Amino acid sequence: MPSQPIRIVAEVTAHPGQAEELWRNLAELVEPTRKEAGNISYDILQDLDNPDHFLFYEEWESRDCFERHLESPHVADYDRVTGHLIAIPVRISLCTLRTDAKA
Repeated sequence: MPSQPIRIVAEVTAHPGQAEELWRNLAELVEPTRKEAGNISYDILQDLDNPDHFLFYEEWESRDCFERHLESPHVADYDRVTGHLIAIPVRISLCTLRTDAKA
């Protein structure tokens, strides 16, 4: 039986005054990530009330696909280039869609 798709919510917060530079680097991840095997969707959101705060919202065919993404060259480059821009350690939540709720 194939594994259930997973969703990722990751939070990244820039140091004050660094949001635009961080955004330029985050934007570089979108195209190569969307081309990766197993990627279903990949979006980066910016908080309207706190522009230093960004959220990644991703969907992957499996946890293995997501873990391969973390080892990709463009993610390694991102980590190397953006480390000094990030105020709080990145928080990554791996999630599953609950479909058993009653309407």
